[in-house]
Amino acid sequence: MTTCYMCNDRATSSEHVPPKCLFPEQKDLPEGVNLRKSLITVPSCDLHNSKKSNDDEYLLYLLVMSIPSNDIGKNQFLSKILRAISRNPSLIKKLLANSHSAEAENLCTNERFETIGFLVQDSRIDTIFEHLSRALYYHHFNKKSNGELKIYPNFLLSTEDNYKETNKKIAEADIMSEKLFSKEPCYGSNPDVFKYCIVDPGVGEPKFLRLYFYEGNRVTVIFMNED
Repeated sequence: MTTCYMCNDRATSSEHVPPKCLFPEQKDLPEGVNLRKSLITVPSCDLHNSKKSNDDEYLLYLLVMSIPSNDIGKNQFLSKILRAISRNPSLIKKLLANSHSAEAENLCTNERFETIGFLVQDSRIDTIFEHLSRALYYHHFNKKSNGELKIYPNFLLSTEDNYKETNKKIAEADIMSEKLFSKEPCYGSNPDVFKYCIVDPGVGEPKFLRLYFYEGNRVTVIFMNED
């Protein structure tokens, strides 16, 4: 019996990793371009697949509204997201309920520009990336992850009063992660939408995962105490 990548319940479906909604539909792409080819899937139970569609949509909104997203991510907002908003504006209203004007700064060029900041649900973000990370672990190593995870969404920046100091630390950690993964192969058939890298030092050592969404949105994950 095939069991779910997250638990020992019987698998009843295949879950896309990351969610299929992140990959543009054919109608939003130039003729001949296919960004939904060879998507990664893992066996899943109902609880860990069909019942988390709201989280998939939440992740999509965060990524396409993020400053580092490439043109594909921005086009997802101008096409898929605007259609979704016109049909049901409730999610975007909830997401931007606590929005405010904010000043962002490119820490490499010191260029400043106006943008919008809003609160994200930290616990929800952690849950989303935990599921994604454990699913990719299952896909990559053909076994379940049962250790502790440390998750660092390097694309989520602060707009608080001390944002410069906080964002500098995030940027420094992001640069260190890029160096760690710089010589590792990347996996994913549609890298402009999603790709991942893994560093596996060996038995008994932490494993490191790097996720890339729309090129610029990067997440670092450390797998601790895996069997």
